[in-house]
Amino acid sequence: MLRRLIPQEYDFFKYFDEAAAHAVTASKLLLKLTENYGDADPIARELDAVEHACDDVAHNTMDALNKTFVTPLDREDIHAIILRIDDVVDLTNAAANRMAFFGIEKPTPHAVNMAKQIVRGCEKLVEAVRGMHSAKNYDQVLRDCIALHEVENAGDDILHYALAELFSTEKDPIQVIKWKDIYETMEKVTDRLEDVANVMQGVIVKMS
Repeated sequence: MLRRLIPQEYDFFKYFDEAAAHAVTASKLLLKLTENYGDADPIARELDAVEHACDDVAHNTMDALNKTFVTPLDREDIHAIILRIDDVVDLTNAAANRMAFFGIEKPTPHAVNMAKQIVRGCEKLVEAVRGMHSAKNYDQVLRDCIALHEVENAGDDILHYALAELFSTEKDPIQVIKWKDIYETMEKVTDRLEDVANVMQGVIVKMS
């Protein structure tokens, strides 16, 4: 009975680490799918499992927030960070599923390049959330956040070039619709990575 009255402590930074690790795994599976498209279906199924695992981390974080009175960061920041990381994994999975289920012939070089940027961003995300464990690492976190902004800018550039080429060379309107959706979904992953960076930068400003 007494244990029920004592507030539990939850390591929210551990949840961030777990979610970011899932993001890296998901991004590498997406890149693997673009580079080994003959194995698209099993890779897509593996990515589905990673997406579900990340959902579990997000749900556990929300549950912990509901049970915790004092949190290491503002509650809305914890909420925003974990949900944006979950969005990264969700959208990465969505991009892979679109390629697998749309019946495309093979991924384009633009899709491969976008997948490489997503991997780069997710790896920086892991470093950034690891740095959030201690204020002494905040300078490094800010550098990681700048790198995440650079990934988003690169994603924008790839999207613009990809759409320009698509609209100028593809004659089949169905293929245009498919690839426009795929490219835009992949670019949204980089947007969400930037969203996480924005929240972390805001946290550092508040904590400094």
